[in-house]
Amino acid sequence: MRHMSKAFYERYWRTQNILSDFPYKWPVVKKLLPLNAQLKLLDFGCGNGHILREVIKVRPDYRIHGVDISTNALKVAKRRVPRGVFRFISDDQHIPFPNNSFDIILALDVLEHIYDTKAAFAQLARVLKPSGTLIVTVPYNGKLKLILAILVAFDGYFNPYSPHIRFFNKSTLRRCLTDAKLSPLRFGYFGRFYPLS
Repeated sequence: MRHMSKAFYERYWRTQNILSDFPYKWPVVKKLLPLNAQLKLLDFGCGNGHILREVIKVRPDYRIHGVDISTNALKVAKRRVPRGVFRFISDDQHIPFPNNSFDIILALDVLEHIYDTKAAFAQLARVLKPSGTLIVTVPYNGKLKLILAILVAFDGYFNPYSPHIRFFNKSTLRRCLTDAKLSPLRFGYFGRFYPLS
């Protein structure tokens, strides 16, 4: 079971080039990146480095790091962002960096792919500096949206081949953050319109 998710994501990243919701997500996320130069940023679940390539366009002084379970995706990420530091993260989700390493951590549409979310949030809290910023995006799964999905697009939304294995709404995401001793500062929505965000 341990290596099943690694094999899945090696196959997944062979066919992925750009994230489908990137045009919705990026304008929101880039405004959240602090202006301070020389900050150390980690992209947790960096995939093929597409987002990090965009980060350095708007924050060229950031020190860029990425972790992912797919070694093939990491190779592509290194080609896209040669100055980035990229590390493999195993199924146990231990982030291979010391405590309090990062000023900013991005976890953009990755937490819904993880089996052990408690361990993932604990690791994110461990490597984030006490005054650091964690930026998380997950697909929104409020009651109304799920009812609409069940009525209109059940097979597509709950596709058994989908990489999504976790479903978050505002309260469950808040609980995960506070359980990991992280303090949620702001929640928002992007893409389409609420409650289909």
